[in-house]
Amino acid sequence: MTDNEHTPRPWYKEPWPWVIIAIPAAAVIMGVITFYLAVSNPDYLVVEEEQYLGIKSELRAQPQSDVSPVSSTDPEAGSEDGEH
Repeated sequence: MTDNEHTPRPWYKEPWPWVIIAIPAAAVIMGVITFYLAVSNPDYLVVEEEQYLGIKSELRAQPQSDVSPVSSTDPEAGSEDGEH
């Protein structure tokens, strides 16, 4: 037996620690890339004045529904059988 057979290799020369380190490192890199893409290409929620007026006129053009907006848990509305 030689002395080389019993001497363990340093951890950085083994493949499994690098595989274990690579998984969270890849997640961090993908997170940074996702953050960069989200910041550099935002979805703007502000609409132009013409678009706003168009949306507003479409909402006004819808017919009113006959359903009352009062919820059944409203104490002022009373119960279903008409008692307060």
